[in-house]
Amino acid sequence: MPDRPTILVTACGSSIGLEVLRCLKLAHRNERIIGTEVSTWGQQLALPYCDDVIILPRGDEPEYAHKLKHVFESENVALAFINTEPELEAIYPVRDQIQTKLSCPLQFGLTACLSKQVLHDRLKSASITAKTMVVDDARDLATALQTLGTPVWLRCAVGPRGRGSIVIKTADEGAFWIDYWRRQNTGDSPDVWLAHEYLPGRNLNWTSVWNNGQLVASAAGERLKYFMAQVAISGVTGNVSHCQLIDSSEIQNTAIQAVMLADDHPQGIYAVDLREDINGKALVTEINARNAFRPLLYAAGGVNFPAILVESLLGIDGNGDFNCEQITLGLEMVRGMDFAPMFRETSDTPWRALSYES
Repeated sequence: MPDRPTILVTACGSSIGLEVLRCLKLAHRNERIIGTEVSTWGQQLALPYCDDVIILPRGDEPEYAHKLKHVFESENVALAFINTEPELEAIYPVRDQIQTKLSCPLQFGLTACLSKQVLHDRLKSASITAKTMVVDDARDLATALQTLGTPVWLRCAVGPRGRGSIVIKTADEGAFWIDYWRRQNTGDSPDVWLAHEYLPGRNLNWTSVWNNGQLVASAAGERLKYFMAQVAISGVTGNVSHCQLIDSSEIQNTAIQAVMLADDHPQGIYAVDLREDINGKALVTEINARNAFRPLLYAAGGVNFPAILVESLLGIDGNGDFNCEQITLGLEMVRGMDFAPMFRETSDTPWRALSYES
């Protein structure tokens, strides 16, 4: 077995997986880095940042969790970053039996991160979420529109990237949309749909690392533009193309409260998404148990969450004091399908790429 601790990054050839790898590279750490991927081209994309990349089934395939656990054991993995929603759903039933340290919460907290309905139920007493109703048909939708106002935000309670999200103005629109998605559903379990109070303001993220119930580090960003937004019915695809770092002070207390209500003993990464209402008040829309914003933007701005997680959970090469006061507020990131991410500090400075070499 290697002398260096082994860090595993799942879906390492995906956009988030590559950003986690690049963040670790930026930190110039000494751990052995391995990845898992489902394709040979994803494997090749990740290899420049990894000591090895292992091919595994997709997260939504039945044997995924078993084979991932085998990799944990055979490679003596000290810490694993779980980077996609299907992978989190796959390990959910056995989460608390996994001895390897993971980037995601234990099962109780993971439940709220995977189900927007569970999350809303845990947070509703604090009045920090958009007003929400469970809807199933046109009658429910008519009641929701009357109660929540017009329009409402309609989405499926489970799934990433704004799955099934749409803004509706009539009950018939919503009923058609739910029926369409249900006809596409090949799963065994029935879906659950939620109607939310419409939030027209800024789309924000607050990412954090927690260890043993204590907040270790946090920072905030704003989504400005999305890939393929022009062909998405909702205008939101969940895959951001332009974003920036912002002052977290206005949403910090709300986000901390949300995490602590969602999970009685926070551990790992929590990415809280918030959206401003018509009065500019930021309300929680979901919590992800993974890096769900752009970890590379945070790292370029001075808060390297993957490196902080490694240092906090493994307790190596650091004093555990993570000062996030020096974050570069206003730092922008643009992403393209055919070029590396670019960054700039102000509108007057040129865009630049990052260097990952020492």
